[in-house]
Amino acid sequence: MRSTPLLILKALPFLFMTSAAPAASLPAQSWFNQQGYVGPSGNRIIACHGYGCARRMAISVDGAWISRARAALRSGQGSPDAERRALGEVIRSYTAYLATSFGGKPDEPGSPPRMSGVNGQMDCLDETTNTTSLLLVLQEQGLLAHHVVEYPESRGFFLDGRYPHFTAVITEKRTGTAWAVDPWEKAPGQRPDILPLTQWRQDS
Repeated sequence: MRSTPLLILKALPFLFMTSAAPAASLPAQSWFNQQGYVGPSGNRIIACHGYGCARRMAISVDGAWISRARAALRSGQGSPDAERRALGEVIRSYTAYLATSFGGKPDEPGSPPRMSGVNGQMDCLDETTNTTSLLLVLQEQGLLAHHVVEYPESRGFFLDGRYPHFTAVITEKRTGTAWAVDPWEKAPGQRPDILPLTQWRQDS
């Protein structure tokens, strides 16, 4: 039985847009510009799919979305660990929503090469872009009590025997510990991997 998505979002015709960002989010926002992608603006996210953001869809985050996300994250205000668990639930529902919005076959985890260019399929760049966009919206709405959204990270460069892979990143305010937020190996509607960035870098 499919659960009702936690996030209520509304698909809109694609529209390129940029906006000024708070100083705390500038590193993450600059990543979008360097990749040639479009970062979130106000209540809109440019969601990527098709591998390498070949396909794009603008979605609008409305008041009901913010209310539901706030309710979910309120339960995690007690500690950084609890906030990460709450973020996992918010992102879980977000990926489920994206799958229904893109249409077609739900995203296959791990971006199989045969799915490149296919509507609704996401590689690690798509996943990183979409997750970072969501995290920036949550941050700019004041919903992250214990973490700051950071510039995405990568691992692997062929010469070390590993395929390049990207992830969204948050940093715990109190300790400065960086955490990878990575739904790439999960099917839509499953909780993402949220693990210390040092551990994520060591994985293959």
